[in-house]
Amino acid sequence: MTRPLQSEQHRAELATGFYQDMMAHQQAQAFLDAEVVHQRLHASLQVWLTELFALHSAQDVPAIVAHQRHVGEVHARIQLPMHLVARGARLLKGRLLQRIAADGAAPALVEASMAHIGALFDLALELMAESYVRDTQRVARSEEAFRLHALSQNLQVERERQRFLLANWGQELLFALHRGGQPLVLPALRSSEFGLWFMHKGSNVFDGAPEVDLVHQGMQRLDEALLPQLAATTIDDPRRATLLMQLQGELDNLQYLVQMLFERHVELESGRDALTRLLNRRFLAPILAREIHLAQQRHIPFALLMLDIDHFKHVNDQHGHDAGDLVLQQTAALLLNDVRSSDFVFRYGGEEFLVVLVDVTPEQARQQADKLRQRIAATPFALANGVHLSLTASIGVAPYSGHPDYQYLINQADEALYRAKRGGRNRVCLATGAA
Repeated sequence: MTRPLQSEQHRAELATGFYQDMMAHQQAQAFLDAEVVHQRLHASLQVWLTELFALHSAQDVPAIVAHQRHVGEVHARIQLPMHLVARGARLLKGRLLQRIAADGAAPALVEASMAHIGALFDLALELMAESYVRDTQRVARSEEAFRLHALSQNLQVERERQRFLLANWGQELLFALHRGGQPLVLPALRSSEFGLWFMHKGSNVFDGAPEVDLVHQGMQRLDEALLPQLAATTIDDPRRATLLMQLQGELDNLQYLVQMLFERHVELESGRDALTRLLNRRFLAPILAREIHLAQQRHIPFALLMLDIDHFKHVNDQHGHDAGDLVLQQTAALLLNDVRSSDFVFRYGGEEFLVVLVDVTPEQARQQADKLRQRIAATPFALANGVHLSLTASIGVAPYSGHPDYQYLINQADEALYRAKRGGRNRVCLATGAA
């Protein structure tokens, strides 16, 4: 019954056929990057098939069961729909049975093979689904918790900030029109501070509110309809006055929608790191999953920065843990002040911080990391006894590379940070293979 998997060639052919079938499915394409399939998944599938159909002793069973559950956890992390998992199992079973039939096996052997293969796949899927459902529910709870945390910020201050940023974009647009020039370059609302905040934070915080879709539609009308028309006019073009009136109407409507969104919610306190008041790791999964979804569906790049304060143990040893806490609090404040309102800052653990930079190229991420490194090196950290410390930080940068599992990206940032530490500290390192 295991003859179709006896040779490496058979397993490779089966894996190749499987990924050809899956890549032809439109929804599955979003989860299967051709390069990742070639480098990792093709070989991983062959290992999985070998493990599933090989003869094992009773002592091997717990490890095999754990592996199936791990696969289910990965599927949940990358938000792979369960029906695509079932489709993949069906395709694999079909190809296996076709090979058995092609080998000229007796009908009784074919029938026994069908039962054996079906039972093994059903058991593997059952174990995967168990972990998949458990982890999916956990992520859903974390997403809701993150929304509650985001709402715990001072909404009145945030509301006024975003209303100001929206109005400021309108002023920048008018200045660009007044300056003129050919070609006329007008700033897109989606790329503004308000647009980035709403895309990456606001729409998540207010998820489910009807105004969210209306804001997205308004931004799209401005960027894709009104701005191109305005860019095509000159200062003495009679159409410009009409278009400016439409623009003001759209801006007024967006201001009203933003006001309504904030008024829908009340302040709730939940989920901050007790010392630094930054996001804690509990919210990392839903945020990264959302950024990966945006990168896959809308091709919006992002990057992770993993930052570690150099020789932080010396601060605790020489000045006490209270001094160390003050350093961490000042570092958190520095990071929040130096990134955009659309970015996310986490206390990752100990003296490590993680920053999610949205809508950035790898080079922009590297530049921002180096800016933060220089800022920390130039900042005197004040202690309670009046002493000021000069500290540095090492930073690993991992631009999103297409891998659907956010843990892979975290590991890349961590590996880059390790190289920065090993290379002498107070430096920035890009993840291996980053452009």
